[in-house]
Amino acid sequence: MRFKLAAIATLLLPLAVTAATPGKYDTKFNVTANVPDSAMITDPGGRPVTDMLVELTPAASGKMEAQTTALRLWNNDVSKLEMSLTLDDGNAATGGAFNLTSTQGDVLNDLTYKITTISANGNQEFANSGDTKDYTLLPNGSHGELPVVFRFVSDRNYDQLGQGSYSGTVYANVVAKP
Repeated sequence: MRFKLAAIATLLLPLAVTAATPGKYDTKFNVTANVPDSAMITDPGGRPVTDMLVELTPAASGKMEAQTTALRLWNNDVSKLEMSLTLDDGNAATGGAFNLTSTQGDVLNDLTYKITTISANGNQEFANSGDTKDYTLLPNGSHGELPVVFRFVSDRNYDQLGQGSYSGTVYANVVAKP
């Protein structure tokens, strides 16, 4: 009986997969979802922020800079207000400086930078990939939250950097402490 069910499932599975794909279409959407656990970064309304575009631009300081809008460190468990935030760079090994790269002009250029969080708890600087900082959230009804802004600043002045479009990825991991 198991063999028959396995044989039928093997025959029907390819039909189910291909049945949803039309022969002709104008647009194909590749859809993914990243559902955070109870500790996360949110917008001011409490909606999880799983992707954000940050573009560094020349600033009056002479550096390349960017700053996010006000976000929140958030935990759905109001009994766990002690949090840690780890930032990891997709272009750097843990312990290395945060790094953006550009290949304009057939040359590999890099732009190292630091990330600072600005909150009521004070400013905390993340200088290297893998750095972890601790935060205390404020209770707010059934959850804890802490307004925070992320500020990105290049290590070198923009006139010392190779011209081009630089890119990279930073991953944030928010964890409630036990």
